[in-house]
Amino acid sequence: MKIIPAIDILDGSCVRLIKGDFGKVTKYESSPLKQSNYFKEEGFYYLHIIDLNAASTNSMDNLAIIKKIASTKDLKIQVGGGVRSMDRVDMLFNSGVDRVIVGTGAIENSYFLDQLRECNYLDKIIFALDFKVINKLPMLATHGWSVESEINLYDYLSKNNWIKNILATDISLDGTMKGPNKEIYKNIISLNTFKFIASGGIGSVNDLHYLKSIGADECVVGKAIYEKKISMMDLKNVN
Repeated sequence: MKIIPAIDILDGSCVRLIKGDFGKVTKYESSPLKQSNYFKEEGFYYLHIIDLNAASTNSMDNLAIIKKIASTKDLKIQVGGGVRSMDRVDMLFNSGVDRVIVGTGAIENSYFLDQLRECNYLDKIIFALDFKVINKLPMLATHGWSVESEINLYDYLSKNNWIKNILATDISLDGTMKGPNKEIYKNIISLNTFKFIASGGIGSVNDLHYLKSIGADECVVGKAIYEKKISMMDLKNVN
């Protein structure tokens, strides 16, 4: 299983949120560029970057930082946040991004979804299916996790079985370090039709070993790194 360290950018700073709540922001001392270089020095050459300003306001204020990170030698990044049009997808790829993460637009906009299906770089598109568990079912949320939809994650995957990569996050666990949603992630993996990237709630090496044991292809780890709950050596041993 490939471990992908995460960097969330808000107003040019490296931060983490709890459950996607912009009112619960922890700002870290390291700049996004400095943090990306640290991860590279520790032997991680693929990073997960979310532009929180773009996710909430569609701003492009952090694009210069993203371009700098993308231009770092021997480092590749996947980027998400506010990607709701092919113009934004193309812009990120042209900025040196390796994979682009789409969410709200791919859930709410059928035209955009059709464009993604027909694009030449579908294997480089990651569908972020962020969910809240309601009546034991994973219901998708959009617009930076602020809007709850009536779309069941399983139904979405069934209708769009051409998708190559999905990133699933249980919003209620994100940033809590209480462990991932084992049951739902196991159900998703059992469908076995795409590359699965786990995210949300990772708080220990045991969480990572569990995800690896059930067949997760990749795993995004964020707050547990910044809060020193998992060492970089432990991450490398799982990788």
